[in-house]
Amino acid sequence: MKDKDFKNKILLITYGVVLFVCLMNYQRMFSFLGIIGKLLLPFVIGGIIAFILNVLVKMLEEHLLKKLKSIKRITSIILSLTIVFGFIVILLFILIPQIKNAGQIFIDNIPEYKENIYNLGQKVGLSDEELKFLDISDDNLIKNVITNVVTQNKDYIINISMGFANSLFSVICNFFIGIVFAIYILLEKENLIRQFRKLMKRLSNKKTYEKIVNVFRLSNITFSNFVKVQVLEAFILGFLCFLGMVILRIPYAATISVLVGFTALIPIFGAFIGCIVGAFLIFMVSPLQSVIFIIFFLILQQIEGNFIYPRVVGGKIGLPSIWVLVAVTLGGSIGGIFGMILGVPIVSVVYSLLRTYVNEEKVE
Repeated sequence: MKDKDFKNKILLITYGVVLFVCLMNYQRMFSFLGIIGKLLLPFVIGGIIAFILNVLVKMLEEHLLKKLKSIKRITSIILSLTIVFGFIVILLFILIPQIKNAGQIFIDNIPEYKENIYNLGQKVGLSDEELKFLDISDDNLIKNVITNVVTQNKDYIINISMGFANSLFSVICNFFIGIVFAIYILLEKENLIRQFRKLMKRLSNKKTYEKIVNVFRLSNITFSNFVKVQVLEAFILGFLCFLGMVILRIPYAATISVLVGFTALIPIFGAFIGCIVGAFLIFMVSPLQSVIFIIFFLILQQIEGNFIYPRVVGGKIGLPSIWVLVAVTLGGSIGGIFGMILGVPIVSVVYSLLRTYVNEEKVE
């Protein structure tokens, strides 16, 4: 085993056997990897949360909490968590009453909706017998609709409810574990970095070690810049949405703009979530204004997604506009929401490394 060529041959044979066994049992391998992924998911979430919060923690430590010294770190973490969760709670307190209010407006407007449906039915040639269902009182109409939907889809609704409850419980548990893990990472980040450096020095030579450190340094800078500019971009989109809704006199301008800005933290496509909820709220008040809002938002999203976002984000993290769009699209296809969020900085790191490699090759 001291012969280098002999060891390389043994490793190659072992690799071939392991690869063959994996390919012959690929279904079991994917199942096993899925189980491992579920086990590691809370820690992955914690790492992502820690990385995002670290941007805010550093800003607080460097600018507002310099004099606290020994308790600076824990105070920064507590303030960062308070700011983030406080913003989410405020958003919910704004949004939930508006949804309730919109629902009440919809119920109050049912007589008008029934009259409009009756007039439309008359114009398309429906008889009074065919429009007889509109004679039901408003309360009974709602009860009948709900009863029919529940009766006809009872088993489906039960399955969906059970699945949703299980998924919600799993998400809450993973998120809670992730938060605790993120706090530990932020408290011990210097020790973790030092231990990682020592491990890399022990496992690799100097040249390889420097390359690994350079990759992680570049990743840290890129991800930090991405978080900052993504927040800036969300603010810009929320402000433009509010301005347009005020000009067009669309209701719930402030609430919907805050929601659109918050969901815009998911690159490019996230704001559509806010658009759907906003359109639903406006529809309760006025279906016509809901259509106007959707048209306005689609125009705004095209401007923001194709001009503002790629230039603001791409310029800050060193990624050309076209690759920003590619990163978000591919990231969403592979990893859903998390893929969209992580796609841009990951592609930016790969792009920077490839650019450095190509330029070095040219020099040689």
